[in-house]
Amino acid sequence: MSGDAPSLGGVGLSGAAERLYRALLADPLATPAALAAAAAVESADYPALLAELSGRGLTARTDGRLVAVDPRIGLGALVRERQSNLDLATQAITGLVAAFTEGQLRADPSRLAEVVDGPERVAAAMASIVAEAATEVAVFDAPPYVDKKTSKRAETSLLDRGVRSRAIYAVAALEVPGYYDAVQAMIAAGEMARVVPTVPLKLVVVDGRRALLPLAIHDGVVRSAILVHPSALAEALAALFESVWDTGLPIPGELEEVAEPLDAEERELLRLLNAGVKDEAIARRLGVSPRTLSRRVTRLLERLGSATRFQAGLQAARRGWLLGVGPCEHGPTAVTSRRCRPSRRPRPTRRRGRSSPCS
Repeated sequence: MSGDAPSLGGVGLSGAAERLYRALLADPLATPAALAAAAAVESADYPALLAELSGRGLTARTDGRLVAVDPRIGLGALVRERQSNLDLATQAITGLVAAFTEGQLRADPSRLAEVVDGPERVAAAMASIVAEAATEVAVFDAPPYVDKKTSKRAETSLLDRGVRSRAIYAVAALEVPGYYDAVQAMIAAGEMARVVPTVPLKLVVVDGRRALLPLAIHDGVVRSAILVHPSALAEALAALFESVWDTGLPIPGELEEVAEPLDAEERELLRLLNAGVKDEAIARRLGVSPRTLSRRVTRLLERLGSATRFQAGLQAARRGWLLGVGPCEHGPTAVTSRRCRPSRRPRPTRRRGRSSPCS
């Protein structure tokens, strides 16, 4: 056997048996003595090595003569058998890891999660787990905020590393002054973003295995948080994110400007759509047939580059087209949340800060 020839030890063949098999492949008509000499094995070991090769399906008897089985057949079967065994072992790893983790948690419950106290330590913990992400960071994003710039720098860094970033924003988050532009910047950088009326909690899930969520919020500041280590709890939080993600609406990225703003009829149509008025009632109000209304809605969505009515309202409100006086003071999604309709008494605006999704 050549010194640099690949070894067949990976399929469970001994070195001596491999040399004998190679010798038989090279000289099918060789005598047992010649084969033993070519394989550098003792004559006394020859019968046991033949039995090993036969048991592995690498030799056979034809008309009473010993022959080597075609490697594509014999070795191919061994490789498939070994691969199947490795696959079974790989599948067993998941269960063994779960048992190991459960045992570790029983022995030391602090391994399940740890409390992080102080705004600075919470921000540091958030930056740390994001920096350690290997495949994905998933975020529930909602006010209050403290240090949004640090969070966005961390998210941009992970996107640069090829780590997927998904964020679910509460409508209230997009109404924070200046925040919608920050979200658009993240979408342009590669973040996948969706919006829902509210999120169940502020949360960061990393690789589906670790999580960080607020524990105590006072005066708009996250004073402490829980860092959840790999466990069934972390997996449950990851599953919660997926269930909310499925219900969210995609947030569109920056669109090309439409040549002309909406005319009066289009503004009225968009107001009615965002107010939740049914299509039949809108058609009656505008004095058109349901089919004509459907065409107008489709044309309006195409003008705004939107896939849904929600997105159309988001874009039109941000451009100030629905109010006719520029962007609404309550933010780009105010129309969809019905906060900018005329009222008898003006509502005071609330001051909001900025921070990471979990700080």
